[in-house]
Amino acid sequence: MPGTSPGMTDGWPGPSMKFPDGARRRNKRADPMDAQTLSRQDLSRQDLRSFLAAFEAAHPDQVLRVTDEVDLDYDTTAIAFEFEKRGSPILIFENVKGSRFPVLMNVFGRRSRFAAALGVPEDKLIEAWSAVDAAPIKPEVVKSGPILDVVLKGDAVDLSYLPIMRHFREDGGPYITNAMFIAKDPETGVRNASFHRMQMNGKTRFGTSLHSRRHLWNLARKASAMGLKEMPVVVVVGCHPLITFGAGLWKGPISADEYEMAGGFLGEPLKVVEGVTGPIEIPAFAEVAIEGKLLLDADENEGPFGEFTGYASERSTRNAVEVTGILHRRDAFYQNIVAGISDEHTLLLGVSQEARQLKSLRVHYPNVTAVSYPKSGTCLLHTYIAVKNPAPGEAANIAAAAFGDNLSLKLVIVVDDDIDVHDEEQVMWAVCTRFQANEDMELIRNGMGAILDPSNRNGATAKLTIDATCKKRPYARRHSLPDDVKEKARALVAKLA
Repeated sequence: MPGTSPGMTDGWPGPSMKFPDGARRRNKRADPMDAQTLSRQDLSRQDLRSFLAAFEAAHPDQVLRVTDEVDLDYDTTAIAFEFEKRGSPILIFENVKGSRFPVLMNVFGRRSRFAAALGVPEDKLIEAWSAVDAAPIKPEVVKSGPILDVVLKGDAVDLSYLPIMRHFREDGGPYITNAMFIAKDPETGVRNASFHRMQMNGKTRFGTSLHSRRHLWNLARKASAMGLKEMPVVVVVGCHPLITFGAGLWKGPISADEYEMAGGFLGEPLKVVEGVTGPIEIPAFAEVAIEGKLLLDADENEGPFGEFTGYASERSTRNAVEVTGILHRRDAFYQNIVAGISDEHTLLLGVSQEARQLKSLRVHYPNVTAVSYPKSGTCLLHTYIAVKNPAPGEAANIAAAAFGDNLSLKLVIVVDDDIDVHDEEQVMWAVCTRFQANEDMELIRNGMGAILDPSNRNGATAKLTIDATCKKRPYARRHSLPDDVKEKARALVAKLA
């Protein structure tokens, strides 16, 4: 492998027109994702590159290849942030200095790509996501898969083999940002998947943090109470978006097997292979997988790290992972998530939260019509909720349920269903014209909050509800235009533009 060019497949990648300087669109004659190459590689529907191929065929302007040489540290992050100003495309860095793999970033930088993976229009994304998890499907163990193309174990394991990079000057070291941990409940064997940052601390060592205080944190506490010193884990770095959605981002009860939930999102059993150096099964079509052990009694240096809040976070549970194996496809992408308060990082938090919270709120409040986690609230700490014809006091109840469902929330704004909660200007207009501060807000002074929020007080945070619904009926009427007039205006503007 050392000394080979990124991609390592015949025809990867050929010369083409550049767009803009140092970047290019797909060359259909030379690209490994064309129809002939897809056939040769026998790609599965569960394969990341099958998604990329289909998406790029439909949206060629949303996938760019950076052909100029870039440094491993900082460059890809800086370029991704610059491209947020230009539509936030998927980026494939073909020439990363010192990397044997092309680096794939910003797959999740726009809502339209979440919708494309689910096969629905963007305006149906949250409704579709909230309905998908109704039918979990058990995984299928297969004898082999592309993830077993290259297996490094024993003395061959060296994390410098992977293009693990520094993203910000403040980072404590190089980080894997796209690290989906797979672990098993030490009692039941149920598989759990969750994302955690990983700082490379040596040839076979990561520092990591379970600061979300969710399922893996609870499983680790259970294992420690049982007298265990370590938990086997597999870290998946790159897989089909539906596997990411169903396993890594879906949040259900701790008793649910999240490989089964991935099957629910896929609509078929998730194909997995047996672990090589550990007992955790691995998605057969993953790009890269790292096997190892989560050390429960470690006190490992980890952080600071540029987090979704826009700050360098020094908060950490100081856990460690000792690596026992590195597996990857022969032609693997190294998929990285743009760190910090990026479109990709925040949307991965927000879209899944919106879908999950919409579903949970409707259990008791079926008149909830929409939920939005805006980027201004880091897609985790603030939410806007639309409700149809709320009864007196119902907005406060809905907000309380939202706080209970997501411990990280600090602000809930409840509006009527005539407000588009994904349009922050409309939400603030509702606050401006339907809210009075002396009567329409509630404050919880000391609730459990997000540790990564730099304003928290030893893990506690205040929580504010703003009821920006109309309190009297009938309310002042919004101004409007006839539908035929609006359509006529649209046609004229389109003609002049």
